[in-house]
Amino acid sequence: AYASFNSNVPGLNDPRVRRALSMSIDREFITGKLLRGGQLPAYTFTPPGMANYTTVAPPEWSSWSFERRQAEARRLLAEAGYGPGHPLKVEIKLRNSPDPTLFYPAIQADWKSIGVDARLAQVETQVAYADYRSRNYQVADAAWIADYNDPITFLFLMRSDTGAQNYSDYRNPAYDGLLAKADAEADAKVRATYLAQAEQLMLSDAPVAPIFFYVSKNLVSPSLSGWVDNLSDRHPSSQLCRKKD
Repeated sequence: AYASFNSNVPGLNDPRVRRALSMSIDREFITGKLLRGGQLPAYTFTPPGMANYTTVAPPEWSSWSFERRQAEARRLLAEAGYGPGHPLKVEIKLRNSPDPTLFYPAIQADWKSIGVDARLAQVETQVAYADYRSRNYQVADAAWIADYNDPITFLFLMRSDTGAQNYSDYRNPAYDGLLAKADAEADAKVRATYLAQAEQLMLSDAPVAPIFFYVSKNLVSPSLSGWVDNLSDRHPSSQLCRKKD
């Protein structure tokens, strides 16, 4: 799950503002106290454990105390021209499904603590994504589940020629160039390096704020063999077998 920032909106077109909003989200509170389903706080966009990838270092601030992150967020907002006399005002458009309605009030409170006036607007999921695709939003509650086990299934979302699914309208020629080099690279390790460099660049620009990684929940009988946990949560029946008593 992630928050997308519409880069066409004044204020949100400034990477300092986007970084401030991202670093001031208390992901540990959301995953540990609200969701409580084993979800992992996300500081990168590509989930850990994806095939054909090099681990990407999270932003430096991810290791700071939450109080230090809040202080830095206030500084960045002030540098961008926002403060008590001129607060940043944003609308968060969110899906009216259980998880977003649970954790976005916490994000609203996190942003209030750094002087941001955030208003929540709940809509039906289909309406929400139609608005994201047409850029009829400021901050969007969005999510993505991998179509296949490769980082490009996530990273392509921020490519400038992706179209409607690049909700933030993120455009960085250097990012596009790294993805193009990865597409043309036959060496898997070199390709992984290009993809990691691209994600590192994108995270610095902060068109999105990763919030948490989903988990799969399955109840598996001890008598079943051949079940192997995997990121895609795919379990072909041809590989499953019931153990004999």
